[in-house]
Amino acid sequence: MKNSRKSNILPKIPASAAWMPKQFQRPLFLDIETTGFSGTRNRLFLIGAAYFENGGVVMEQFFAESPDEEAALLAAFHDLAEPFETIVTFRGKWFDLPFLDRCRKRLGIKSQRYRKKQLVDLYELAHSFRHLFGLCNYKQKTLESFLGIHRDDLLDGGEVVKLYEAYTKQPQEHLLAQMLLHNESDLAGMVQLCALYTFERFLQGGFTVKEAAVFPYRKMDGSAGSELAVSCTIQNALPAAFSSKNNWFYLKAANSRADFRIPLYTGTLKYFYPNYKDYYYFPKEDTAIHKSVACYANPEHREKAKASTCYSKKAGMFLPQYEEVITPAFYTEYQAPVCYFEYQEQGVCHEQLTRYCTHILHVLKAGK
Repeated sequence: MKNSRKSNILPKIPASAAWMPKQFQRPLFLDIETTGFSGTRNRLFLIGAAYFENGGVVMEQFFAESPDEEAALLAAFHDLAEPFETIVTFRGKWFDLPFLDRCRKRLGIKSQRYRKKQLVDLYELAHSFRHLFGLCNYKQKTLESFLGIHRDDLLDGGEVVKLYEAYTKQPQEHLLAQMLLHNESDLAGMVQLCALYTFERFLQGGFTVKEAAVFPYRKMDGSAGSELAVSCTIQNALPAAFSSKNNWFYLKAANSRADFRIPLYTGTLKYFYPNYKDYYYFPKEDTAIHKSVACYANPEHREKAKASTCYSKKAGMFLPQYEEVITPAFYTEYQAPVCYFEYQEQGVCHEQLTRYCTHILHVLKAGK
């Protein structure tokens, strides 16, 4: 078994690593190379691991010269991983870790399921942003390109398998160097992909509202409308720009600035009272009145309110929301998927704007 120990893949810890959650401060980055996807039928031939040490990022790679060295690879990685509190992978919950477990089982080695360690999968984090980023896929190389991360290796997994098959027939240093470089590039990319946590901090309220104003705009049908424009300062500059929108909200974010645009609804909406059994509905007036007052009205002009008719109306300008984040909330109809809150001429207070923008971010992230 060949062991390339403590190669310095990144001389300095990248700023991206600083955005990992505090509970992940002792991470070990893991990437494996195999001859296929089945830990039962296929073989493990390379384990790469990277970690922070002395202000930089170092790597250890364990390479099987032949298939009968799999057990040695597993033992070497187990010894290396023992003191680390967190295992960081890219799709490792689906591939790397299950493959290692099945490989151990096939070899009759006691399974190590890392129950006492944090398991972090950067693919899960990246995929949670799919509605925001709108990338064609969420493979590691695609994400690296999005974040502007350069890699020297251009091989894919299938090509690496062919290199290993050629190496087992006739070992050559240049073949080994290409396999190690591919594994090293994956590890270095994973460390830098920690920059994705910067987006998560932004989405969780890591911004400050700076300005908000209403402007006229032209709707898709050509009619005139008004929209609220909100500009914010992002507390930690984003590593890549993106934009996202749905039927109600538009967001553009780059560097340390985020801009929201939200169309205002002008018209009459309904406020639904919560306890409809305490109200009468007056069809002619199209409104509900509490029984304490409505009991004096002519019974012929009233009827028992239902949940869908227990409302009063209000005319004005309103902003949409998918939950009752800002109250009172108004609706176009009972249980409509989108509700509204009233926009006053004096604007929306800073605290409400912050909650509202955070709500918009969550809605766009969810792809609603």
